[in-house]
Amino acid sequence: MVSNTKQAFIYSLALLCLHAIFVNAAPDWVPPEVFDLVAEDKARCMSEHGTTQAQIDDVDKGNLVNEPSITCYMYCLLEAFSLVDDEANVDEDIMLGLLPDQLQERAQSVMGKCLPTSGSDNCNKIYNLAKCVQESAPDVWFVI
Repeated sequence: MVSNTKQAFIYSLALLCLHAIFVNAAPDWVPPEVFDLVAEDKARCMSEHGTTQAQIDDVDKGNLVNEPSITCYMYCLLEAFSLVDDEANVDEDIMLGLLPDQLQERAQSVMGKCLPTSGSDNCNKIYNLAKCVQESAPDVWFVI
């Protein structure tokens, strides 16, 4: 059983996997406490991959680049919350099970188009997934 706060966090990471709100604000359905819950893993992933907040902000604005500092950061966060395995395969059942009802149909459509993903390594797989989601559903994209 997942706690409410962890479930709320996983909701936000689920959309991270689906990627995309091209604004510097989280969607309305993401509770504010999610940002406190992710702070430790976010800091760890940023440190491990040399990611800056400016890079994250650029991705939020739609400027996704295939650079390990951002793509490996995204993989790191997804992996930290078991939304991807050690080969960057998205667990679709878990992902869909954690999203709010109003996003289910849209998420299934995007996942059907963007998964499975491929790439030269885990970070490149997440880049390819993010790029597909950005192109398919830019209105549901944001990066924490």
